[in-house]
Amino acid sequence: MLDIPEDYEEFLRKIIEERKGLYEKLCKISEAFPIPPSKDLEEKYNEAIDFAHLNITPKGAFSFAILASIAFSIFALFFAFILGILVFDTSSISIVITIVVFDLVLFYYLYNYPLHLATVFRIKASSEMILAVVYMSIAMRVTPNLENAVKFAASNLTGPLAYDLKQMLWNLYTRKFDSISDAIDAFQTKWKRENVEFVEAIDLIQTSMVESTERRERILDESVSVMLSGTRERMNRYAHDLRAPITILNAMGILLPIIGLVFFPMLTIFLPEVAKPVFLIIGYNFILPITIFWMMKSSLEKRPYTFYQPDISKHPKFVHEKIFNKVLIISILISVPPIAFGSFMMGISGEVFSFDLLIYSLLVVAGIAGGISFYCIFSAIQKIKIREEVVKIEKEFSEALFQLGSHLVRGIPLEKTLKNITPRIKDLTISKFFEVILFNIESFGMTLEQAIFDKEFGAIKFYPSKTINAIMRALVEISKRGMVVASKAMMSVSDHLKNVSSVEEQLKDVLSEVTSTMNVQALILAPLTSGIVISLAAIMIHVMVGFKEMVENIQTSLGGAGAFGNIGGGLFSSLINVNEMVPVYIFQLIVGIYMLEVVGMLAIFMSIINNGDEDLMKRYTLGKIMLIATVIYIVVAVLVYSSFISMMPVFGMVE
Repeated sequence: MLDIPEDYEEFLRKIIEERKGLYEKLCKISEAFPIPPSKDLEEKYNEAIDFAHLNITPKGAFSFAILASIAFSIFALFFAFILGILVFDTSSISIVITIVVFDLVLFYYLYNYPLHLATVFRIKASSEMILAVVYMSIAMRVTPNLENAVKFAASNLTGPLAYDLKQMLWNLYTRKFDSISDAIDAFQTKWKRENVEFVEAIDLIQTSMVESTERRERILDESVSVMLSGTRERMNRYAHDLRAPITILNAMGILLPIIGLVFFPMLTIFLPEVAKPVFLIIGYNFILPITIFWMMKSSLEKRPYTFYQPDISKHPKFVHEKIFNKVLIISILISVPPIAFGSFMMGISGEVFSFDLLIYSLLVVAGIAGGISFYCIFSAIQKIKIREEVVKIEKEFSEALFQLGSHLVRGIPLEKTLKNITPRIKDLTISKFFEVILFNIESFGMTLEQAIFDKEFGAIKFYPSKTINAIMRALVEISKRGMVVASKAMMSVSDHLKNVSSVEEQLKDVLSEVTSTMNVQALILAPLTSGIVISLAAIMIHVMVGFKEMVENIQTSLGGAGAFGNIGGGLFSSLINVNEMVPVYIFQLIVGIYMLEVVGMLAIFMSIINNGDEDLMKRYTLGKIMLIATVIYIVVAVLVYSSFISMMPVFGMVE
């Protein structure tokens, strides 16, 4: 048998019974004020609850969505009233509209949250399916026993699929199913609609149990091939289908809205009662980003995930983050001073336009982006190095296994084989892993199992990869039957790992067109367009303020008390109310924050496409792209404005 945790039933019971989050607790509380959902919604909720193993009821989920929305509205209105904002004028309408919009968004989010959790469960579980099939096929080579294969996969996976497999075993041990075959049939029924090739691969593994050794190995190899080829086909279709939404998103969600902003300063001049900055804030900083997020999320939820996330938590250099850590404190210190200084300088100014105000507002955007970027980059950079190291040794592992297996098949003793292959793989980082194994065998007289897994000196201690750990445990068990059997298993596993790596690289190539488009949007198009829009708007506001001063000067020179001067000044004021224009710093803050939101979303979703739903990579990608985009945005805004001003001699007259 493989190395499975002792008292496995107790181990499973603890996992199954203790899993309850804050959302589930709030839904339980909300059941005290039951609001029953419709029958159709109840069916959808039940399906999502069963699929994601949620400890809630449809009535609790729907009640919580209604009650939370009502509570938010009451709290928001009360808070606005306490602050003295809610008065009976135009501003009160804006506040009420804002609260209503947020309340509708909150209700929609909570209304769909059980369905969202089921989708997240599917996405994260799908990223482990290839590895699950590999682990089960390896376990079947050790012992042709389905229960043991499921245990081995469940013990070495870490995501939702591992929980699903453990739930299946728990149901078996509590007699919900009479046999492992019945449990697997129910498991296949659940995933058949989500991933056909995964179900087919499990079918092949199940079939192999009753076959001869030689035929079993061929069927197990075929199960992995079915999983990989099916995944490749699904990803090709997905990449093709994703191009249109990304193009539409780029045009309708990013470029056109940003370009359209250039006309807003003119609207505030001619229609000051209609074109209020608060509507621009609600539209561009809340409604539009939520819409873009929903569009992106809807497209990515259809993604056939294949990339599993390497587990780096057992690495000796891995440090668990505290809530208040050094990086967070430095990020706050970087962010707060420019935001505070810029906000203070804008607050004490009563001007509609000045170049200094534009700089102060840009300083606020730089402070927001700087704090976020610093935290995202420096909280992840050390772990990124660990991750890259783990990924590198996992990729090299397949080549090292092949070399080891090809020598053992000739009947060469293990010690001599390790000595022979070390020079061949000396350029690989993983070579040191085998050097440590050889050293432990020669120096301490350890067995192969001790040389690898000894708690104090074992080689695996210095190479904390869950994949390598799992595969080596299986190979150690297989080696007890003889080195020839072990060599065949090593070469077969090596082929599996190479194929998995090859498919991942192919999928990245397939998705490269989409990700490169998103990269250009985030790094160049969004900040460049936003910077140009801001500079043009600043020039427009500057011109209108300048013309107002020119008219006032002309009026004064003609005799302000004269009929012609009064008529000219009155006509200009009636047509163009410069004082009602949106101040340049407010306009820049709206556009700048919108740009940061768009760039942030593009960075996160691009990371999901490239690396799967891995928080570490999302954070690191967000930090890098937001930093570069913000620098481009500020530089473009200042340079374009300065260039236009220097080329227009009229400004010399205005000033």
